[in-house]
Amino acid sequence: MKNRILISTLLLSAIIFFISCEKDESGPEIKGYAKGAFIRCEGNFNANNGSISWYNPDSARVVNNLFQMVNGRPAGDVVQSFSMAGDYGVIVANNSQKIEVVDLETFESVSTITGFSYPRYFAYMGNGTGYLSNGSFDGQIYKTDIIKGVVTDTIEVGMGPEQILTSGRYLFVANSGGWASDSTVSVIDTETDQLIHTIEVGDIPVALAADRNNNIWVLCRGKVVYDDAWTEIIHETDSRLVRINTQSMVADRHVVIGQIGDWFNPSWLSVNPDGDMLYFGEAGGLFRMSIEDMHQPESPYIGKMFSYAETDPVSGMIFALEITGYDSPGLLHIYDGDNMVSTHETGIAPGGITFTGH
Repeated sequence: MKNRILISTLLLSAIIFFISCEKDESGPEIKGYAKGAFIRCEGNFNANNGSISWYNPDSARVVNNLFQMVNGRPAGDVVQSFSMAGDYGVIVANNSQKIEVVDLETFESVSTITGFSYPRYFAYMGNGTGYLSNGSFDGQIYKTDIIKGVVTDTIEVGMGPEQILTSGRYLFVANSGGWASDSTVSVIDTETDQLIHTIEVGDIPVALAADRNNNIWVLCRGKVVYDDAWTEIIHETDSRLVRINTQSMVADRHVVIGQIGDWFNPSWLSVNPDGDMLYFGEAGGLFRMSIEDMHQPESPYIGKMFSYAETDPVSGMIFALEITGYDSPGLLHIYDGDNMVSTHETGIAPGGITFTGH
């Protein structure tokens, strides 16, 4: 009898030890929000229900309305973008005309900066300093101290600046025209905060991505012209991907995407972690194109329309967002290659993903 008890005790101890080893090998469970993926959800215009959803890589689950859950108030009306800024995150709420700065670990608000007319995107330069694009007609870049919560300088750029991107000491600004029309990228020297180049690219540039060679790719939506009653399209121009060589500051490659007559204007662009593949949405679905290609692939990589997609730099999975409406939750689809492996609900109108690394 004693031998049986001893054997049972030893067996139970071995099982407990094995389970403990299994837990140790998987790593500690994430505490706080500093690792994972943040999904910015626009919400419905004038409803003040823009939000941030957070994907937890430990549990493979999404936590919705993170800012409101932590701070007891909405993130803002029309959440336009979310950016990393060292230990902080920056939420740009367009229709609330503000940015919210949060501690990434706790997601508590540390500062709120207001007084903007039409804020769009933020890019961090370090030491608490970043740049914010602003303006639906005449455009500005606001240099901002996110810790003190103040604007320290203003730089005039093209009309309707959208996405901005840093490369070395330079800040690239896609000037979409806003409610008008533009076709340029502004280049700012961040050491002097002076506009040093204005580069012609294509009609309505809205999105930017940097490849492995540190060249900048610009997604140009193309111009759409309506009749006087705004009921019929009477003219449109090519949508295209344009490469800016950051050594010469010249647009040296133009790749037409989609085709005139498809009445589709692409809005997003991303690059894989290796920097050699571009992802973008066009008529027909999600396209994947090598940075060496001269033509858009004939068929989409994934035949489904998304509001945004990007590759997780750790897992290599494609995270793709779908808007189901402006009064219902959106969807996050996760793909292994072109095979969908899971779907999760997000906040209303998801339109961007920011990975923290994990």
